[in-house]
Amino acid sequence: MTADERQFVATDAAPTPTGPFSQAVVAGGLVFTAGQAGRNRDTGEMGGLGEQTSWALRNLDAILRAGGSSLADAVKLTIYLRDGCDPAELNEVYRAAVPEPRPARSLVVVSRLKGPDMLVEIEAVGVRSGWDCNGSS
Repeated sequence: MTADERQFVATDAAPTPTGPFSQAVVAGGLVFTAGQAGRNRDTGEMGGLGEQTSWALRNLDAILRAGGSSLADAVKLTIYLRDGCDPAELNEVYRAAVPEPRPARSLVVVSRLKGPDMLVEIEAVGVRSGWDCNGSS
């Protein structure tokens, strides 16, 4: 795969990256997102763990859709949860937002995320809609 075969995703439907990275990259029929904080795109507010989880998943879905995928097409999610947070509330929101069959998932407990109010960050890999095993769409 060459650099020309990659497609970089940018959408106003999710928060603008705060650093030197893309919201997502499409390569080989997959959409790889950057980690998304649980920040309300319109107000910048974060809220508690349930609210942050909900917003992170909404932001991911918007980015995946901009790349030709969605949470329904996700094959892998990685969740970074701040140490001391109880995952029960996260799992409740996750069950409601991520359709079955649910993707593979990793939950990594970390001692710190960017910013003192950030409780969760989630990244995803999704299959592009219409992608087939022959590498065409």
